[in-house]
Amino acid sequence: MATEVGGAKKDIEATKNDLEATKTKMASAMGDMNVMSGLIARNRDDLEELKRRGDRNYYEFTVQKSKTPQRVGPVQVTLNKTDPKKSKYTVTVVADDKTIEKKDKTSGEPVQFYVAHSRGTPYEFVVFDVGRDRITGYLSTPKEAGGAAAAAPATTATPSKP
Repeated sequence: MATEVGGAKKDIEATKNDLEATKTKMASAMGDMNVMSGLIARNRDDLEELKRRGDRNYYEFTVQKSKTPQRVGPVQVTLNKTDPKKSKYTVTVVADDKTIEKKDKTSGEPVQFYVAHSRGTPYEFVVFDVGRDRITGYLSTPKEAGGAAAAAPATTATPSKP
C-alpha cells in the first residue's frame, strides 16, 4: 500500500510539472500569435511609458460617432456604435483602401489588423474609454511602416463638419 501511495505521489508531481510546462508553452504561443500582448497600455500613464520605449509609433485619439471617417495616424476610423455600460464599441477602419469592421470590441482589448506595408507586424487599436458617442485610446504602428505618415506626432481625431 505504501508503494502505491508513493507511486501516486510521483505521478501527481510529474503531472504538475507537465502542466506547468504546458502553461509556459501556451503563454509563449499566445504571445507569438498576439504579437504585442505584453506591450498593451491600459491607460495614459502606460501609453506614455510605451512612447518612451520608442519601439513603435503611437497615435492617441478621441473619435466621435460620425458617418464620415476620422484620421487616426495613417488610418481612418469611423465609430459606428458604443455601449458604455458594457464598455463595447464597433468601428470601421480604413487602411490601404481596405475596409475592416471590428464589431463589439471591449475597452482594453487590443484590436489587431494588418496593412500591406507593415511587414507582418500588425497595427494595434486599443480603446481605454467608451463613452456615449465617443471612444478614447491609441493606435500603435510598427516603426518601419509608412515613412512620413508613421513619423507624424500623436493626433486627436475630431469629427469633420458637413
